[in-house]
Amino acid sequence: MQFVYASELKNKFSVFGHFYDLDIEGVTFKCRSCLEIIEKSNDDFQSSKPDAVVVMMNPGSSKPLDDKYQPKKFGVNDISSPSWNKEFILTKPDNAQYQIMRLMLLKSWTHVRVLNLSDLRNGNSGNFATEYKQAEKLDPSLPHSIMHKGRNSELNAYCQQTQQVIAGWGSLEVLRKPAQDFLTQVSEVCGLKLENPWFRYPSPYKKDQKLSWLRDINEELKHNK
Repeated sequence: MQFVYASELKNKFSVFGHFYDLDIEGVTFKCRSCLEIIEKSNDDFQSSKPDAVVVMMNPGSSKPLDDKYQPKKFGVNDISSPSWNKEFILTKPDNAQYQIMRLMLLKSWTHVRVLNLSDLRNGNSGNFATEYKQAEKLDPSLPHSIMHKGRNSELNAYCQQTQQVIAGWGSLEVLRKPAQDFLTQVSEVCGLKLENPWFRYPSPYKKDQKLSWLRDINEELKHNK
């Protein structure tokens, strides 16, 4: 299997993300909710239905393409509202998103939506877990999670537009409850299963491990038609 490098992938796909700041009890958390990866020949993700939705741990190190972009700040009630207005902007891809692009090439997909169990933006899993626990102390209902009860309609809308939902959120213990909740709420989830409720992460550090995930998920998707 050929390993396509980031330099080539950037020429084939555009990435759009919704970045926002979340105020929880006076503390601001940098977040990103939804991400759309779309073939450059189209670029109009607003009128396109995704070939698949991939659900991962958190947004990692993904950033707006414009370094000067200032995300809007919202409170907990704002993001629980059906009228929450999301502004999507061009995004700098990270390694996980490049890996999803490789899968898109394998499957001839033109549009994939990426969601996360938590919207907290943090590229270090240890620091993310610390930040997650801090947010949980301030508000145990976890408003930064797509599994927050006030965001059910948002989750359903995102997942109902596709026939293929792929879990790839790894096995970080702080995410056990939202992972379990996701599997309860969304039916027919595909992925490379570990011990319940965990699934192999698409973009491990080493190149051969990335290729292994691509081979294995490709086979899994063939059997999951």
